[in-house]
Amino acid sequence: MKRPSPKGISLLELLIVLAVLGILLGVGFVSLRSYQESLALREAATQVATELLSIRQQARRQSLDFSFQASANSPAYKVGRSSDLASLADKSLPQGVVFQSVPSGGGRVTFTAPYGVVSAPNRTFRLRGPGNRMLEVHIVGSTGKVVVRAP
Repeated sequence: MKRPSPKGISLLELLIVLAVLGILLGVGFVSLRSYQESLALREAATQVATELLSIRQQARRQSLDFSFQASANSPAYKVGRSSDLASLADKSLPQGVVFQSVPSGGGRVTFTAPYGVVSAPNRTFRLRGPGNRMLEVHIVGSTGKVVVRAP
C-alpha cells in the first residue's frame, strides 16, 4: 500500500522562504533609504537653481534688482527684490539639507536691472544633504546661467 504524499509545505521550507524574504527586504530598505537621501538633495539643488533663474527673469522684466541670500550651515534663505530682502520671510530647503558653503560677501547674489546680469559672476552655493552627500549650484559668468553639479 502506498503512503499518501504530503499536500503542503513543511515548517523548514517556510522558514527558508521567510529568511530569503527578510534578506531581500533588508537590502531593498537600505537601497530605498539611500535613494530618498539622494532625492532630497537633488530636490533642494533644483529648488535653489529655480529660485535663481526666477529672480534673474524678474530683474529683466521689472527692471529692478533682485537678490538671493543664504547663510552657511543653515537650511534657510531669502529671495526677492534687493530693496525688500531684509524684511522678507525666510524660505527653507527640504528637511536634512543645508547650505554647507555660500559665496563670499554674506552669501548674497544680486541680479541687476535691466539685463538681469549677476553682480558677482562665478559664485557657488554648496548644499549638503543626508549622508553627507553634496551638490553645488553654480552661477556661471555674468549672464547668470545656473548649473547644478557634483563637487
